[in-house]
Amino acid sequence: MVPLTLELDESRWELGAFRMTNAQRYRENDHATNPYWGFTAMRRWQVLHRSPGRLYVGFGANYRSEIDYLETTRWNFAYLVAVRFDLDSHGRLLELGIHHWSNFWIKQPNRGQDFLTLSFGF
Repeated sequence: MVPLTLELDESRWELGAFRMTNAQRYRENDHATNPYWGFTAMRRWQVLHRSPGRLYVGFGANYRSEIDYLETTRWNFAYLVAVRFDLDSHGRLLELGIHHWSNFWIKQPNRGQDFLTLSFGF
């Protein structure tokens, strides 16, 4: 996966584009999805204000370019839990996040998709 995100208003909002570059499988030989694009718009809240790390949670919407075994709808809910560390005084940072895309049982089956991201910000 190749993620590209833009944060606005002191990390209160996030816009993201995610490219899933490989086909995915749900068992050893069973095809789940072709490569596709995912886009998110999310509101983020900083819930832990302790140095050196900060904890964020987020909620928003996700659009996928494909309907497949993992998701039966193009529009989904997007969730985020992330921890961020400041690397220096010049604004460089490192963030480790867990993203979840799910249709919240609007249309069954709701398998959802989870992925871990490691981001470098400047």
